[in-house]
Amino acid sequence: MIVRNLKDAAGTSRCVTSPSSKSVRLLLAEDGMGFTFNVTTLKPGVEVQMCYQHHLEAVYCMTGRGSIEDEATGTVHAIEAGTLYALDKHDAHVLRSDSALELVCIFNPALVGTETRDASGGYPLIENPIQQD
Repeated sequence: MIVRNLKDAAGTSRCVTSPSSKSVRLLLAEDGMGFTFNVTTLKPGVEVQMCYQHHLEAVYCMTGRGSIEDEATGTVHAIEAGTLYALDKHDAHVLRSDSALELVCIFNPALVGTETRDASGGYPLIENPIQQD
């Protein structure tokens, strides 16, 4: 059983910050669950272009308001508390925050934890053999 507290994890290497966001990675590849579970806070007034070529992502908005634009179609969807979006086709997208957005993000395959977005707006695929006890 794995039990972690968001506040406790925020003070560790599981907390990754960028100029636009803070992401606390509560589950990583080393945990052996097969996916990553992040709580990410996007600052207000931010626009981030992303495309995860190596990962699928599902995102649930806990608080805040913003939008996501599908770059292939130009369609813009509002995001607010209770909204889920899933990037099931490695969709290129632009995420915009009108206010601070607190998001729960699930990645598959799992992140190792050291990844940062590259020039394509995604994370590299880093192989990490799961440690067995």
